Amino acid sequence: MNHDGNPNDDRAVINGQQTSLDEFRGTAFMQVDLRVSRPFRFGERWEVRPFAEFFNLFNRANPGNNYVLTVAALPVPQDQLGNVTRFCLRADCSSTRPIQPSDLRVPAGALGDFFGPGTTVGIPFAAQVGVRVTF
Repeated sequence: MNHDGNPNDDRAVINGQQTSLDEFRGTAFMQVDLRVSRPFRFGERWEVRPFAEFFNLFNRANPGNNYVLTVAALPVPQDQLGNVTRFCLRADCSSTRPIQPSDLRVPAGALGDFFGPGTTVGIPFAAQVGVRVTF
């Protein structure tokens, strides 16, 4: 609930300004997987079913959540972990500035940028083929 007691306005507040409803929504996850198969019957009992499976068919990068999950991960003064208003510009927090929504963005991808750009694209396109024989 916010300070007025209205439960519908319970949103993050940055530098005294309430954020919009979708301001901190991450990139949408979208992935298309496809399986194609065709049965071939031989006699009354035999069936051969070749198939092809495609994963992430359109090869779309799915970076996941793009925002910091907890303020403890931010370089902020230790006395502000409950209500962050300043962002440290130096490791000792001797110089600060008001926090901006862009300061809450983090590198995309499950592993972040630590392992390089190749780890931040999500699951790449993949395909496999197989055959199922029933008798």
